[in-house]
Amino acid sequence: MQSNVRLRRMYQRLLLLFIAALTIIPGCSIQLIAPYDVDTQRSTFECAKLVDHFYGKLLETDDQNRQYAKFVDQYVAIEAELNALVLRNKVRKLNVDSTDIAEQILKFWQKYKARHKKDDTYSTGNAELERDRFARLFAYAVRAEDAKKP
Repeated sequence: MQSNVRLRRMYQRLLLLFIAALTIIPGCSIQLIAPYDVDTQRSTFECAKLVDHFYGKLLETDDQNRQYAKFVDQYVAIEAELNALVLRNKVRKLNVDSTDIAEQILKFWQKYKARHKKDDTYSTGNAELERDRFARLFAYAVRAEDAKKP
């Protein structure tokens, strides 16, 4: 008789636990990526605009007048903006993919800048290809942020 009472109480407790779990679980969520951030998306668009403007100016300059020194101020300003974009992405939790894209953009920027400094010229072919590459990378970055919208 006493074992039946214990068994019944145990079933009641399990039933209450089950009902409580059913009411709590739908309210729980697991976040696997950072939430959407409009400021990060705006910053990405601004960096894209600066880089595109740089290449537009470069391509409008005659090949013989594309010495590194003429573009150094733009390089410094754009690199500062790209560093800020990387930092903005790094400090956000669960933001590995967006951080990777921003870091890749920065690495390409630094690579092309170093080549320009070393060669002291910039070919039209390289400028066109690299402008397109940056456009694709910035598009990936914007889409990655856009995908985080609820």
